[in-house]
Amino acid sequence: MTHAAFPGPEAFRPYIGSDFSIEEGALRTIGEGAHRTVEEGAQQTVGERAQHTVLTLAEVSDSGVSNGMHQYSLLFHGPADRILPERIHTLRHPSLGTLEIFIVPVVGSNALRTIYQACFSRPADSVHERPE
Repeated sequence: MTHAAFPGPEAFRPYIGSDFSIEEGALRTIGEGAHRTVEEGAQQTVGERAQHTVLTLAEVSDSGVSNGMHQYSLLFHGPADRILPERIHTLRHPSLGTLEIFIVPVVGSNALRTIYQACFSRPADSVHERPE
């Protein structure tokens, strides 16, 4: 998906509070309570299971245009019992479809939730709507 085709912050704002699902290949138990992600395409063996995670879009932050780049970020809340690795994840949403987004866990996570952030920068000339 090109930067011009990727949704801007205005496309995400109506979905604050809605869920995005991630299917994480599989988790392999490596010790009591410890898990390791099995990379996509790897063979699964007995004892492995697909890991389904739901992230809720909590905030859309539009930083506007600076130095010719439109910058915005998304904050998601996820379950506290696991932390997804910092990398590109495939997020699925019933209205927005399938999106490949680089997310990272950030400060502010607690015993109730893990917070993830996705930051975007795209050339300002690809922005068709003005930020609020």
